[in-house]
Amino acid sequence: MAARVIYSGATMYCSSVSLTNFRNYRQLDIALPNGPILVLGANASGKTTLLEALYLLATTKSHRTNVDRELVNWSARPELGVPAFARVSAQVRRRADLEVEIIIVRDGQEDTGVARKRIRVNDLPKRAIDLIGQVNAVMFTPQDLDLVIGSPDLRRRYLDIAISQIDPHYVRTLQTYKKVVLQRNSLLKSISERGLRPYGMSGSEEQLSFWDDELVRHGSYLLHRRLEVRGHLNRLADGIHARLAGTNETLEMIYNSSVADESVTALEAPGQQAIAEAYRARLRTARQDEFRRGQTLAGPHRDDLVFTVGGVDMGRYGSRGQQRSVILALKLAEVELMHESTGEMPLLLLDDVVSELDPERRRYLLQAVLEHRQQVLVTATDLVPVGREFLSRASLFETTSSGVLLERKG
Repeated sequence: MAARVIYSGATMYCSSVSLTNFRNYRQLDIALPNGPILVLGANASGKTTLLEALYLLATTKSHRTNVDRELVNWSARPELGVPAFARVSAQVRRRADLEVEIIIVRDGQEDTGVARKRIRVNDLPKRAIDLIGQVNAVMFTPQDLDLVIGSPDLRRRYLDIAISQIDPHYVRTLQTYKKVVLQRNSLLKSISERGLRPYGMSGSEEQLSFWDDELVRHGSYLLHRRLEVRGHLNRLADGIHARLAGTNETLEMIYNSSVADESVTALEAPGQQAIAEAYRARLRTARQDEFRRGQTLAGPHRDDLVFTVGGVDMGRYGSRGQQRSVILALKLAEVELMHESTGEMPLLLLDDVVSELDPERRRYLLQAVLEHRQQVLVTATDLVPVGREFLSRASLFETTSSGVLLERKG
């Protein structure tokens, strides 16, 4: 194995990771170098779990489950009054070095217990929204094909996570917006169930007007930032896609808004005031439908994305190869977006994707990874699809059937 390439300049990386009772790892303490890393091992040996832990530290969420208690090792048990728990921590090297830690406490049984998160940054307790953005990461898995062909909530979630990592105000606004939607829905449901109308009804007009103002105030910022970031991703992804697919056909991510029409959403960075005005107009036209259905029908929580190449909807008419090219271009564009926004390259986590790609796309991805000069973790079950150039420059780690991760020398 060739000598490692140690990168310099504006780069962020995890220099060490510690896992306790996290998934199949009872205990793992390992140092990680900067640059490319290949994690080799059989299926279900813990390769994905290592990437999941790093993604958790970046986003506070797993990419594999929405149920936090599933992250705690099944054999972990309460001891001396301390409930079963999982711990993930890492030393992160960036302009200002930091230590991040997430402890997931499971109260009760493995399959029925309730999980609570405790988060610390540099040994100080933090909320989840305060951790997001401290570590930046982009993950690419075979399941990401669902971003093209899956449900709208997957695409909204993708945008929300990407933007939250580079915009602290966005993640706080998103949290507030979700609470506003719940409160407004509760009021609309009450109106619907009682068969009432807002005007001439004591208190309801004032309440609905208040929640309308809150909805527009927070929702217009979210939509403004989504459209702004969509414009940047379009620019970056289109160039990558052209080189990857060898085509002059334009890759475009079209934003379908429940609030504003194409005259607004077609712009890369529409003004927030214009969005707010369109939002208020949409609420007026949706009023009767909202009374009837008892829920908020317009806002970022109901929007969607469509990926097109040469004007053709890839979700409906794209081949699997075309869809993979779109997602690959999108993920590499996300890396560049984070670099442009933060001045540092994010972690890149590639989980079992090299074997899913055809030789041309695989070659492009691995070459791009080497050129990006960042810490990238690639998981694979064997060396064949990885290629000699990547192997010559990567550090090699190997998982075992007993849940141990070891660095392989030579």
